Amino acid sequence: MGHLDLASYAVSAMRHRELRSWLTILGIVVGIAAIVALISIGYGINKYISDQMSSLGSDFISISAGSPKSSSGMGASPLMAAVAKVLTTNDADAIRGVGGVKAVHTLTMTRADVVYRNESIATSVVGADPGMFDDFSGMFKLREGRLLSSTDSHVVVIGSQIADDAFKTKITVGRPLELGNSTYRVVGIFEKASGSIFDPGTMVVMTADDARDFIGSGRPPNAVDTIMVKTQPGVDPQQVADDITLRLRNVRHVTEDTQDFRVSTAASIMSRISSITGVVSLFLGGVAAIALVVGGIGIANTMFMSVTERMQEIGVMKALGARERDILEIFLIESGLLGLIGGVIGILVGTGLAIVLNQFGVPTVVTPELLAFALMFSLAAGMVSGVFPARMGAQLQPVAAMRAE
Repeated sequence: MGHLDLASYAVSAMRHRELRSWLTILGIVVGIAAIVALISIGYGINKYISDQMSSLGSDFISISAGSPKSSSGMGASPLMAAVAKVLTTNDADAIRGVGGVKAVHTLTMTRADVVYRNESIATSVVGADPGMFDDFSGMFKLREGRLLSSTDSHVVVIGSQIADDAFKTKITVGRPLELGNSTYRVVGIFEKASGSIFDPGTMVVMTADDARDFIGSGRPPNAVDTIMVKTQPGVDPQQVADDITLRLRNVRHVTEDTQDFRVSTAASIMSRISSITGVVSLFLGGVAAIALVVGGIGIANTMFMSVTERMQEIGVMKALGARERDILEIFLIESGLLGLIGGVIGILVGTGLAIVLNQFGVPTVVTPELLAFALMFSLAAGMVSGVFPARMGAQLQPVAAMRAE
């Protein structure tokens, strides 16, 4: 018998046990659909954040307080860092003298209650240099109104989530907000940021001078939480970051071992984020693989049952001259087809789930490589699951097989 004859025989055997075959295929469908959908989420998260980093550009450097040995990123709140010292405007002034630096801006952050029409919420209040809005326009995208200027006093720009969702009544440009014992007028509303790097959508932003007055004696008057640096065109941000590190060590009188600040470039932040999303993708893939293992066990069970039921048939075939490898090939083709059909349907279901999730705001990316991997994985899972049942059938002795009931 040729290979096509053996394949045709395997397909015929599957059709004679149609219900059992489809139930077995269903297990593979679930596993492959889970793999495609969950791994696409991991890819989507990574692309989602990469796109936001690209919108900010690669020419920025972030400096925050804390040991560089602790995990940090630009999106990490400085308020959460337990540090012995804080950054100051003196540090910002020192950085301005480093070669390759185009602009230096400071951010001061705190938590405060914001009152609007007798309703109160707690949110982040940020004091920023107005010039920062021009140098980091990708970070601060305005939905309506205007940004802050250097001459502003007691005005704020708020995030879209605060404007739209925080209170029963939506906040519009021109409305007053109460923070502490002062009233601030809303002059602009930010768009919601499409990423977790820095989201002004949940912040109230005021000028640095207003922020210092608002915080008052709660911290040193020249203290800042984050220093943002814009590098000159054509320079290597990593080299500038290294120079800033050396300058701040001298200014703050610390060594590499006692360093109490972190300097991060876009590349270093993205590297840390990629390592995290890689672990997430691996975890999601592992969860999905469990479902596929269950499907593979289902194929093995089906093939063992098939061998047991067809013992006489196998005996007749071997008596008529079928070789062990012919019997082995028949059952391997059958198990492989179960995996392959399940893989194709699973890919369609998983891709559909990824599309639906994307419509609900969950970032997903389905790549040709992912689909090819899922298809090959399903075929391999089917064939591996059928190896032992196929060997058992191939090794049956003709006379013993024909006597089996």
